[in-house]
Amino acid sequence: MRQRKPTATQMRDRIDMISEPDMNLPFTLQFDGLAHSDAVEDLARSRVEHLERHFADLTACRVAISRESRHGQAGGFFSARVAMTLPGRELIVSHAHEHDAYIALRDAFDAVSRRLEDSEQVRRGRVKTHATLSGRRSDDAAGE
Repeated sequence: MRQRKPTATQMRDRIDMISEPDMNLPFTLQFDGLAHSDAVEDLARSRVEHLERHFADLTACRVAISRESRHGQAGGFFSARVAMTLPGRELIVSHAHEHDAYIALRDAFDAVSRRLEDSEQVRRGRVKTHATLSGRRSDDAAGE
């Protein structure tokens, strides 16, 4: 007898039953020029946990969120810096936003995620390489 494919609800229930491991990746979060925010910390931790699940070779993560003042203007300029350490190298991404620390943090994590995905593709050999021109003869030399 043929088994039926599980429905989306059944798959979600199975996924919910799998317990998520706690974050094992060393993680530091630094606030410069603004008060500590539990909501920002929760966002950063959830993004780091997501990256840790998808990229097993991460060894550490440092996040810094800062608020820089502009002379003569009210409000602030927020910047987020994410540094991911991998064996033998480190990826550092910074993003800034004029009004919102959450957007700066989100954009920085999106950028580091793209860079990790790109490096994973290169490592697996799934990126096309182009022929070099140094080994080819020019058309002028070929006609002689």
